[in-house]
Amino acid sequence: MKLKFLLFSTLILVFIHSESQAQTFKAGLIVGLNASQINGDDVGGYSNPGLRTGIRASIMLRDRVQIDTDMLFSQRGSRPSASEFEASNGLLNWKFGMDYIEVPVTIRFSDWYVDDYYKVYAKAGLVYGRFFRSKNSPGSPFRTLDEYIRVNDVAFTLGIGLYPRKNIQTELNFTRSLFPFYLPEVGYPWSRALVGYYFSIQIMYEI
Repeated sequence: MKLKFLLFSTLILVFIHSESQAQTFKAGLIVGLNASQINGDDVGGYSNPGLRTGIRASIMLRDRVQIDTDMLFSQRGSRPSASEFEASNGLLNWKFGMDYIEVPVTIRFSDWYVDDYYKVYAKAGLVYGRFFRSKNSPGSPFRTLDEYIRVNDVAFTLGIGLYPRKNIQTELNFTRSLFPFYLPEVGYPWSRALVGYYFSIQIMYEI
């Protein structure tokens, strides 16, 4: 599934390239943080921080429009918020982490042309995620969930970005899975469906 998706994305980019002579390719290195939570885990807040890092390849379609394709290591998950920890007298003190390889494919619209480049942009698209491991602290209610987690994930993503300098961009994204990564059945360890979503903030250096 993952390989087919990557091949499909590559073929789309190659086709677009063959259809236009005015394109410019760009690439960059990404580092950032996720603030994630899970709908159905009985705790609230974007309390679980995680690493977000990888690479990006971009293709210009028009002056203000481009397609971005990323390859990212992305950490998601859940943990009780500080207020929930205090309200429970320290009983809610656990962390559930999920590691993914993500491939976001988004279309970007840029504006505010200053000093030979556009300063701001907005973007939207889809993210394919491949789950490959979880990490649980002592006391996590999801310690036995691994074998029931769906390996493949599809999410939508929305983002805005700013170029403080021509080759450096900062970006804020919201990403939410379209389907639960876990569905309960009789005998399963958790009784509710689980859907992941997160905010991410990142910096990219264009090569």
